[in-house]
Amino acid sequence: MNKWPYLIIAYVAVVLLVFDRLQFAPIFSTTILKDPVDGLEEVDRTNSSYLIAGKDRFQWYKEQLFNRTKLTELKNAPNISLLYAYEFEHEITVTVTSWERLGYRLFCRYLDENDKEIGEPFESFTYPEYIVNCQKREGTRKIGLSVNETEIMFETIPIMDRMLKKPKYEVSMCVASIYGFEPKWLMFIEMIEHFKMQGVQHFYLHIHNASMYDMRVINDYIRTGEVEVHYLIERDYRKDNHWHMVNLADCLIWSRGESKWTIFADLDERIYMTNYTGTILDYVREVQNDTIGSLMFRQQWILKTELMPERYEGDKQINQWMPTHRWHNSTGLGPHGHTAKCIVDTSKVFIMFIHYVTQFFPAPYGNRYVTKRVEAEEGLIRVVGTKVAELDVEIWGAKINRLSGEIDWRIDGESEEKSKICI
Repeated sequence: MNKWPYLIIAYVAVVLLVFDRLQFAPIFSTTILKDPVDGLEEVDRTNSSYLIAGKDRFQWYKEQLFNRTKLTELKNAPNISLLYAYEFEHEITVTVTSWERLGYRLFCRYLDENDKEIGEPFESFTYPEYIVNCQKREGTRKIGLSVNETEIMFETIPIMDRMLKKPKYEVSMCVASIYGFEPKWLMFIEMIEHFKMQGVQHFYLHIHNASMYDMRVINDYIRTGEVEVHYLIERDYRKDNHWHMVNLADCLIWSRGESKWTIFADLDERIYMTNYTGTILDYVREVQNDTIGSLMFRQQWILKTELMPERYEGDKQINQWMPTHRWHNSTGLGPHGHTAKCIVDTSKVFIMFIHYVTQFFPAPYGNRYVTKRVEAEEGLIRVVGTKVAELDVEIWGAKINRLSGEIDWRIDGESEEKSKICI
C-alpha cells in the first residue's frame, strides 16, 4: 500500500496548525514573562509601546504617585478587596473597591489553570486610586492581590481579555453607579433608548443598590447584551456617592481597548447634539486630530419637582412621566468646566474624574493629549436635576434661586484651572 498520500496529508496538517498558531494569539497573552532569575524569559522592555515617556511603565507609574501626591514612600495596606482584572498588551490591571488605599503597597499573585501559584509575588501599589497594575506572567489564568509576600490566603479572580486588535464599539457609555431610594426603572429606560438613538452601542453599569423592581428592567437589557453590570460590594463603610469614584476607576479600565470613545455620565443626564445635524456617533467619527483625548460638553439643568413613579401602570403613565416630556423648566448653560461631562478616548486617559480628565498619558513624539471644548451650538448635556424640595438650600447657597429657577454658575478654582487645558 502506498504511504505517500498519508504522509503528504500529515505534512499539510502540521503546516496548517503552525500557520494557525501564527495568525491567532491565545486568549491570554504570554508575551511578557517573568525575569530569568525565576526561570522565565525576560520581557523586552525597550519596546516603544511598553515604555511611557521613554521610561519603564511601572517606574513611570511610581513617579506619578510620588510627584502628584504628598507621599514619599508606600504605605502598608491592612486588607484589600478586588473588583475585576483586565489583561492588556503590557500589563494586567486590577481594580479594587477598598476605600482610602491610595499609595498602598500590594503584591500581585499569579495562578495557572490548576490554581497553582506562578513564581514569586510582584510588588506593586494602588495608583491611580482603586487601580493596581501588575506585570504579566506566562500561563496566568487568575490573579490575586495580597498585603504581604508571604500571605497564604488571598482572593483571586479571573482575567478579562483586553488584547483586542481593534475596539468592538465606536462609542459606549459608562453610567454612574446606581444607588438611592428614588425609583430608577423609567429614568433608566429613557437613558438607554435616548443614547441608542444617538449611536451608543454598549453600556457599562455599576450597581451599588437597586430595588428588585428596577432590576427587572435592568436585567432585560443585560439579557439583550446591550448592558453589562459590575456589582459594588465592600467591607468598608462609605456614603453612597463615594462609590462614584470606584465606578470611574473601574469603567476607565473596563472600557479601555473595547470602546474607541466612552461617555462618562449619570443616569439623569442626556447629551443632545444641537445645531450639529448628526448623532453623537457621527460627531466622534469626525474627530481627526489624534491629540484630542476628551470632548467636554457644557451642562444645562432641568429642574425636577417630583419623584419618579414606583411601578409601571400603563402606556398613558409612560407618556405622562417620561422625564423629557414632563419637566422643561431649564437654566442657562453653565460655563466650560463647571459640572461638565465628557466623551473620552480611554486609551489616552490615565486618571478620570467625574467632570473632566484629571491626567492624560503622555502622547507620542513629545505631543500632549488635550480636551476639546464642545460649543453649545454643536451639543450640550442636559441633566434632570434632583427634586427641588429635597435640595439642601444651605449647602447650595445662592446657586439656585427658587423664584426664578436660575443658577449662579460661578466657577470654583479647580474647575477654572482645568478649563485652561482645553482647546
